[in-house]
Amino acid sequence: MQLRSLDYFATICAGIGKKRMAVVMAENEHSLLAAMRAHQQGLIQAVLIGDEKKIRALMEEHQLSTEGVRFHQADEPEKAVTLATRLVLEGEVDYLMKGGLETRTMMKAFIARENGMRTGRLMSQVAFVENPFYHKLLALTDSALNPKPDLAQKKQILENAVEVFHSMGVECPKVAVLAAAETLNPKLQESTDAQALKEMYQRGEITGCIVEGPISIDLSIEPESAKIKGYDSPVAGDADLLICPDLVSGNMMGKMMLFMGARSANVVVGARAPVILCSRSATEEDKFQSILLGAIASQKL
Repeated sequence: MQLRSLDYFATICAGIGKKRMAVVMAENEHSLLAAMRAHQQGLIQAVLIGDEKKIRALMEEHQLSTEGVRFHQADEPEKAVTLATRLVLEGEVDYLMKGGLETRTMMKAFIARENGMRTGRLMSQVAFVENPFYHKLLALTDSALNPKPDLAQKKQILENAVEVFHSMGVECPKVAVLAAAETLNPKLQESTDAQALKEMYQRGEITGCIVEGPISIDLSIEPESAKIKGYDSPVAGDADLLICPDLVSGNMMGKMMLFMGARSANVVVGARAPVILCSRSATEEDKFQSILLGAIASQKL
């Protein structure tokens, strides 16, 4: 199965049943509008946490119906996150979205041990990008949470992302573990880590995907480059997932793709429930697609 557009997320959501998403501090206009768009299309159920009076006023301003919407009052960001995590643990919501609060505040409260969201797995962000120059959706990870992951962490980051692909119905995504070049360079940590991840895959320690590495970005997504260099791999020119060496490279790559006209969606996985952490500059459309991605990732596989 190959996903060619973010628009297919709505089709997947329609087939998995309506997931319940809590928006934390929902009095943020763009987040609220994106959540209500998904709610009104019958793709999710919106659970709105925050200043109920302000949220209702904003909904009235935009002529949004409150039908089927659940409200929970919370006056402060930390209390709103704690309430959201309790709703997850009680089985009242399936995943969360950051509204009008800082990412640092959201994540600090979210991962607090007393809130019970930790699973023992590493949390990581998976971003899906629809590029005008690429023939299908391209995912990259991790561009938001883990600054300089070591080998063990990269394995978890890879497995987190592969699990998201499986939730979409992509049974065997092609994974490119990026480095500066396709030849092993013992002096570069990203190169030796990429080689080690490929060897783990070859030994059966990583399953449910095809892993190639070290591999450069051009060989990962450009068939002509692979042909010219004589690089033979099922991943060459056809990668589904890019494993970035560190947060900085992943963040820069993702933002450059957006600058070049790409559309995107992202989700944080690895906790008891997925979390949508869109940046403040994200468009309403990107937030909407991220909401649908979160619903897909919240399935229990």
